[in-house]
Order: sequence, then structure tokens, then C-alpha cells
Amino acid sequence: MIKTIIFLHGWGADAAVWQKQTQAFQARFEVQAPAISTWDPAWLEEYLKKFSLADCLLVGWSLGGMLLLEVLARQSAAVGGLVLAGAAPVFCSQADHPWGQPPAAVRAMRRALKSNPKKVLQDFAGSCLAPGEEAFQGETAALFSGGNAADLATGLDYLLNQDLRPLLPHFPAPPVIIQGSQDRIVPPEQGRFLHEHLPGSSLHLLKGAGHLPFWTKAERFNEILEKIVDREPES
Repeated sequence: MIKTIIFLHGWGADAAVWQKQTQAFQARFEVQAPAISTWDPAWLEEYLKKFSLADCLLVGWSLGGMLLLEVLARQSAAVGGLVLAGAAPVFCSQADHPWGQPPAAVRAMRRALKSNPKKVLQDFAGSCLAPGEEAFQGETAALFSGGNAADLATGLDYLLNQDLRPLLPHFPAPPVIIQGSQDRIVPPEQGRFLHEHLPGSSLHLLKGAGHLPFWTKAERFNEILEKIVDREPES
């Protein structure tokens, strides 16, 4: 039975991105939405030691989802439930994986952090929205405060260098994958790849959503979480 829901944010954001989920679930569950202070799997591994993961629903978005993928695949811990939202097995495009971001674009973001980190974050916030989601622009811009430039650069280094595909066969739980159909940061093909390579997983493609489905399609996103926490535990 799920007792705790842990939400992990992505690059450039903080725990505030999960406020629509916190408000929806905090009356029934212990809700944790930590501020990720460093983009290091060791940090997340240590943080998760505080919880009985078999009683937890873990929800990781984007880079937070990638960290979660890595940590769980390496330690093979049983979890109560798992959601990957806008997460990628490998963020940057490869010769055998063309659906990622161009590495040159991510390197350019990293260089720009040195001179104008605020602009980098605001440009990224805009890219997180799909066409038709402009009404959320003011709200989402405020969500990307991002922390200091050094931590942001560390996150981009992770996105540039990490390829989690070799770990997928070792993943301990079938995740629920939630993906925006119009995501320009992590295209839908990334979610489909995860779905095809993680046996037992399910894929929810949210029509018209960009990289922030939990914000712009919060009602539908929360419905999916509700079905996970309400399901009967296996005997």
C-alpha cells in the first residue's frame, strides 16, 4: 500500500513545480518534494535510504527521472510504484538514438550559463511549453529559478554524458511513463523507447502537452497517479 509519494523535479526548476500534485495528494499521503541540491546519483541514493521504498510512489520528471532510473537500476530495490514523466534513456542524440537533443545545443546552453544564467533558464522554460500552452507562460517562467550556475552546469554535464540504455534490463519495476505528445525537450519517441525496453511498463501520451504535463495537464496527470495509488497491492 502506498503511504508516501516522492516527487523529483528536473533541471532548472525546484520543488514548486509539483505544487499541483502536492495540493491534490497531501491530505491522503505523506508527500515529499525535495530540492535536489546536486545532480549526482549518490545524493538521490542517500536521500531514498530514509524511506521504505516498497511503500512509496516515486515520480521523477526529466533529469530527476533520469537520476531515478540510474539509482533504481543499480540497486534493484523494490518500489511501491514508479512514474517517469518526460524522462529520457539518453538525453542527447546519438548515432543509434536520433531522438535526443543535439549535443551542440546543450553545450551552447552550458557556455551561456557563465554570462546570463537567467536568460538560459527563461529560454528553457519557454521551450518546455507546447504550441497552444502559451496561457501557462507566466506561471512556468516563475518555476525556473534554477539555483546557482555551477549546479546548473553539473546538470547539463549529466545530460550531455549519461546514457542509461545499458541499465534498462536491470530496472527493478515496471514504470508508468507519462509523456507529452508535443514535448520539444524530450520528444515522444524517447517515451516510446523506454516503454519498448522496460517490460511491463505502460505509456500515457498526453495529447497537446509539452515538457510540463504535470502542470499544463495537471488534472489528467493526477488521474493517472490516482489509479496507481488506489490499485490493490499484489498478494
